[in-house]
Amino acid sequence: MADQSPSTAAAQRPRFTLLDMFEWLAIALDHCKPIRVSLLVLAFATIVVSNVDQASELFLIAVWADPSNARYLSLLATSAIAGLAIWHTARHAYRLIYPRWPALQDIRAESLRRWIPRILGALVPLLVLFGYLMALRGTPHPTCTAAAQCHRRDLRVAGLLAEAAIIFMLFIGWRWLPGGRAVVAKLDTRVTSMAQLGMVPLSIFLAALILNVLMTVLVAIQPRQFDGMGSLAVLLIAGSFFCTSGGFLCMLADRRGVPLLTLLALTAISLHALHLNDNHRVRQYPTMSTHQHPVAPPVDARPDFDSYARTWLQSRCTPQHACPVIMVSSEGGGLRSAAWTAMVLSRFTALIDQALPPNGGEPMFERYMFAGSGVSGGSLGLAAYVAALQVRPATGALAQARTEHMLNHDFLAPTMANAWFVDFTQRWLPGALFDDRGRALTRAWEQAAQEQNMHAFAQPFSALYEQAGGSAATTVPALFLNSTTVGQGWRLVQQPFRPFTDSPWTTAYDGSRWLDPRVPLSEVVLNSARFTYLSPAGTLQTAAVTGQSPQSPATFQLVDGGYFENSGTTTLREIIRRLRSIAALQKQPLQIIVLHISNDPSLRDFVDAHDVSHPLPFYSAACPRVLSPTERSSYGEATAPLIALLDTRDARGEYARAELLASLHTSPTDPGAGDVLWHLRLCPGNYPLPLGWTISPPVFDEMHRQLEQNYPLANMAGWLGQQLRDAMQP
Repeated sequence: MADQSPSTAAAQRPRFTLLDMFEWLAIALDHCKPIRVSLLVLAFATIVVSNVDQASELFLIAVWADPSNARYLSLLATSAIAGLAIWHTARHAYRLIYPRWPALQDIRAESLRRWIPRILGALVPLLVLFGYLMALRGTPHPTCTAAAQCHRRDLRVAGLLAEAAIIFMLFIGWRWLPGGRAVVAKLDTRVTSMAQLGMVPLSIFLAALILNVLMTVLVAIQPRQFDGMGSLAVLLIAGSFFCTSGGFLCMLADRRGVPLLTLLALTAISLHALHLNDNHRVRQYPTMSTHQHPVAPPVDARPDFDSYARTWLQSRCTPQHACPVIMVSSEGGGLRSAAWTAMVLSRFTALIDQALPPNGGEPMFERYMFAGSGVSGGSLGLAAYVAALQVRPATGALAQARTEHMLNHDFLAPTMANAWFVDFTQRWLPGALFDDRGRALTRAWEQAAQEQNMHAFAQPFSALYEQAGGSAATTVPALFLNSTTVGQGWRLVQQPFRPFTDSPWTTAYDGSRWLDPRVPLSEVVLNSARFTYLSPAGTLQTAAVTGQSPQSPATFQLVDGGYFENSGTTTLREIIRRLRSIAALQKQPLQIIVLHISNDPSLRDFVDAHDVSHPLPFYSAACPRVLSPTERSSYGEATAPLIALLDTRDARGEYARAELLASLHTSPTDPGAGDVLWHLRLCPGNYPLPLGWTISPPVFDEMHRQLEQNYPLANMAGWLGQQLRDAMQP
């Protein structure tokens, strides 16, 4: 019989039809089901890496800026563990026969079942490298500035590539190792029950479950155990346990047709809706846990704000002479804002120290700083600055060193460890049993502060302002830290004094009416800095006092103060108005000197004054404005309302800044004689300035550079020092 021609053979070959395409699509989807936990983890990680700016700094730190080789080795080790965990889980998930998914027995898809685990396992170190490359997109000058950094970066990139290659080759090539073919043949054997998987796979799964439980207990007891590993390593460990433990439990459920993930989701939603496992309560006193109800507060011995203000004016001001009063507002922005706020205030304090030495006493800048209004990270910066100056000797230079050492910590690692081990477990359990990730963050702040002998964070907020006999201590600037209530959308102004009899706040609650006099400073800062999802909304409950009518409302939910407006200037303007009225009764003229500290390079500047030789009455650095992501895009009818709703927060901040500026009393003839406002802002620079709870040494270096180069500090400090010197004259 004559051979067929090539054209005839091609004509007789079965065509790949549209029906075949849908059949293969169905097969591929069925092959995703047994490994859906691993796929969800990888998909979530990819979305975060690609779209969340706060994640960029983690990769820059890990691959570029972090000098610690131990943390990099931890990253390599946890990447390998995560890759092996995903491969091991997927490989054995495909060995099981699932009656409800017959496509998983299709002989044509055997190569899918062999290659998908290999590819997913090798993706982990490649995903870390991808995160670093995505971070470089936002780096203005991605070239190295130091040879050591260049070599370190190149070696670490090569290490991640080599690890991915080794893992991939291990998955492919171990059949050629001695005894490897027998192991591969066993892994290719399909089984109908979990017991038939073999002793070694089952032992690994059970060991992972036990380790998962032990890790959860360990994190619940001490969430900072894993700080030295770095945030990425902590997240990779959590991902490993998710894939291994979650995959194993899904395998058990899938064999029996139980929709495990759906049941868990319904359980979590039901418990949340019924408030049966709320472990996010605001701590009303240092010994309270976030899963406990508060006890009744003691007798309120907090000082009165008006008494504090009168004493402050009498101890610093000369009658009939304008008294300089320094007021500070600090915007939100995570650890970036905290570091910048503490740096600016400490630097001004140090410069004034040179002109007016404290000589073992109170620094003159701090002495004439009456109040600070903070939001989110700005609240942390204000608190760190004030706490640093409670340590003797109290100087600006030492305050700067203490605050930088305190804030140069990875606060994200303990928060994420608690979030993915403890809080995640709590979501499926009835009853509030564990401290939440917000408590992990405040504990990390307290411990980092205590390393610098700054004990104020763990102590009651009001203790900073109390003296023996009940009089107000005016040696500490009054802090007003702003939170936002969920149900009302109002500010909750947290302050260390007893409740006002006539509240100075507009569309705001006086936090002292609901907060226990013993509330720790760290908790007050957290209430202002409940960063979206990273720190949960806190439930503020006030225990009833016998003989007193309960507060109304009895319960609040608190979120980040930036939800209302992120500048802190609304509260500061109301404080200035209150102080002016008190000073007027004493016939004491005031000169208000506002330092507004912002940290967002995309901020619209509300101060159009950039002359470094004449920084009075207003000054701000001339920054090229970077458009925000929402300004660079247009939106459809579905997303436009949501984007507009979110952007109104920034607009409220712009309005509040403009109102503050308009409320000042400047002197047209003598700019140095009236009120003054200096806007200390961050500009786009040589290194990305991240928004989150961890920053690297290059961020501090960039902030130092901008502070020294963008602002006429010598002129500012010279004029301010003279104003304070004149005020000290009888």
